[in-house]
Amino acid sequence: MSSIITAFVGSLEAAASVLLTVFYGTLAGYLGLVNNKSAVHLSKLAVKLFMPCLLFVNVGSGISTDTILKFTPIIIWSFGYNIISILLGTTATKIFRLPGWVTPAITFNNATSLPLLLLQSFSASGALTSISGGDLSDAIHRAETYFLINAAISNTLTFSLGPTLLKVNTDTGNDEPIIEREHTDLVHVESSEREDVAEDGGESTPLIVKSKAKSSWVHSIRYFLYQFWNAPFLGACLGVFVGLINPLHHHFFDKDGVFFAWLTVSLSNVGNLFASIQVIIVGVKLHSTYEKMRQGQDSGSIPITPTVCVLLARFIIIPVISIPIIYGLAAKTHLLSGDPILWFSMMMMPIGPTALRLTALADVSKADEQEKMVVAKFLALSYFVTPLISLSAVASLKACEIAQAGTA
Repeated sequence: MSSIITAFVGSLEAAASVLLTVFYGTLAGYLGLVNNKSAVHLSKLAVKLFMPCLLFVNVGSGISTDTILKFTPIIIWSFGYNIISILLGTTATKIFRLPGWVTPAITFNNATSLPLLLLQSFSASGALTSISGGDLSDAIHRAETYFLINAAISNTLTFSLGPTLLKVNTDTGNDEPIIEREHTDLVHVESSEREDVAEDGGESTPLIVKSKAKSSWVHSIRYFLYQFWNAPFLGACLGVFVGLINPLHHHFFDKDGVFFAWLTVSLSNVGNLFASIQVIIVGVKLHSTYEKMRQGQDSGSIPITPTVCVLLARFIIIPVISIPIIYGLAAKTHLLSGDPILWFSMMMMPIGPTALRLTALADVSKADEQEKMVVAKFLALSYFVTPLISLSAVASLKACEIAQAGTA
């Protein structure tokens, strides 16, 4: 019973830490220290500089030729739970005729900043001591590595699949995914160029039609592959490369290595800024939405049914799916290593509030300002109820303890 209380209190403290960080962002916006435009620049800085540094250090230091097989289940699970979430999100959206933003809201959870902040609080409260294997700080570091590998995959999927999942509802009832409309616009431009050539005695109309289909198909593939060419993914790949080459691993990540004291430490210092900055940006956006409401702009209201569906999925349904699956793999098979921290991390990876990147997806989808403000208010609400993650954390911890006892 004491371990349950410790885990529950630790989870509540972690959730409170996240909410306070959001509040600090709101306060910064209120005092005029950061405006909405500055928040956009900060977000780009965090994603394109802080996060790659964090991924490089944590993934590189955690991976080696001896541990590479331990990460294979994480990679498979990262793709697997996202597929499950996509099916859940698209099914709920179609059955209940929900707004287009509900699908990515159910599909993509905060896989980076929130887990890292939670782990920091767990480290302070000692909530994971019972499954740490003795050295809590080392266990927390392993968990950070597991979550960051998942984050690299999750963020890539968010921007490769997110724009397609996020559909724009227009007055004409156009339900076509934005990415497909971008393909169509590109085809129109390219076909116009070809028609000019045809009028000058060049290609004929049948070839133009054929080129339309081909260019759309090629652009689709090129766009999907381009999503993998981003700073966080490259940072993770570079970390894997350095980590798997023993001499480089030694010089970068061992304390007596040539690069450790100056280069690796500096990258770690920069990377550690990521989690807090990302959550502070939520607070800034929340303040911006409040200001627009105060100025009399129509910011829209949070629809009850979509909000309830997303919160139920993110905090109840997905944990009910995730925890038993990983428990079964840990207790009944030999597919996972004997590290309970790995089990706990995998159980928690799909759980939690919607990814903050939903606001970026709303921008990509060319949603109107009212819909963007609705999304911002929904995200604020979802983080306000983040303490619900305490239930999943306690359930995951107890499941790991039971599985650990059964395999001992």
